[in-house]
Amino acid sequence: MVTQTVVSQIFSQGRAKTVRWRLFLASAAGVFLTFALSHFALPTPAATNSGLKGAKPQRPAAVSLAAELKTVDELTQAHSFYKARKLLEPLLETHSKDPQVHKSAGRLFAKMGLLPRAIDEYNQVLALEPGNLSAYIELSRAYMAREDANHAMVYAREALKRNPSSAQARLLLVRILMAKSLLLEAEQELQRLLHGDPNDAQVHYMAANIYRERGQGSLALEHVEKAIQLNPHKHDWLIEKSDICILLGRNDDARNSLERLLQYEPDSVEGLNKLARVKENNFRDYDGAMDCYKKVLETDPDSVTALAGIERLKAKKNDLAGLWKHQLRTNFSRLFNAKPKN
Repeated sequence: MVTQTVVSQIFSQGRAKTVRWRLFLASAAGVFLTFALSHFALPTPAATNSGLKGAKPQRPAAVSLAAELKTVDELTQAHSFYKARKLLEPLLETHSKDPQVHKSAGRLFAKMGLLPRAIDEYNQVLALEPGNLSAYIELSRAYMAREDANHAMVYAREALKRNPSSAQARLLLVRILMAKSLLLEAEQELQRLLHGDPNDAQVHYMAANIYRERGQGSLALEHVEKAIQLNPHKHDWLIEKSDICILLGRNDDARNSLERLLQYEPDSVEGLNKLARVKENNFRDYDGAMDCYKKVLETDPDSVTALAGIERLKAKKNDLAGLWKHQLRTNFSRLFNAKPKN
């Protein structure tokens, strides 16, 4: 009887330990499962859709690149070349297959005067987009800046071949033809432009240049006045008008044109130098010319043209004073030495 009781107690204690052990295991499993779910749970469908909706990997990158290129172009226009280049160089590495990046690079290097590098960048554009019209035009301009009219003409003609209605390309071709002194062909191209748009101020200005070079002053004046009428904000065209007026012997109109320019741009060094020469050579207004050169020196103290002009005017004024003194002495001498009539 005692033995049965002991066995029963041992059995009861064993069952209790087993139950406690199972409860411990169940509790531990619950803790582990909670931990796993909180750290490694798969995303819910809502979370997955939200992640896909917010990702859009291509669009933000494209928008960001466009914004950066816009900033590069703005800095280029503002002549902040160091900042523009610092922003551009990484883009050339990360977006080497994007023609817009190379186009911005071409504009920057052309503005910086690094023409070989600019030409390389525009050639990269053509390698990526063989039909890119603006790249042909910019290559032509770059070669013109290098005074390589032959290569400039090749690219200008190629641009016109791809788009015969491009006024920009045709106007560029006119400039190249003028640089090569092919004035008749340049005039023919201009006539095509005038036929297409008779109110294009730039075309009239180029026509004035051509006719002035050909010695046809009246036609040149007609076109430059039309250009100024169509675009009165291009104040520097008044200098061209002044040159044409001098060619025609219309000195008053030449002076008035330059004085009008200086009303808009009082610090124009070119305008002041031109007005000084007109006053000196056409009106013998040495004091007025001297004032113009002094104003130039206020803007550019090292201007060789102004310094030389002032020295030349001083010499002329001294010579003029000497001439007057000599003339006065001669007149008095004649007066006192005249023999009285009987």
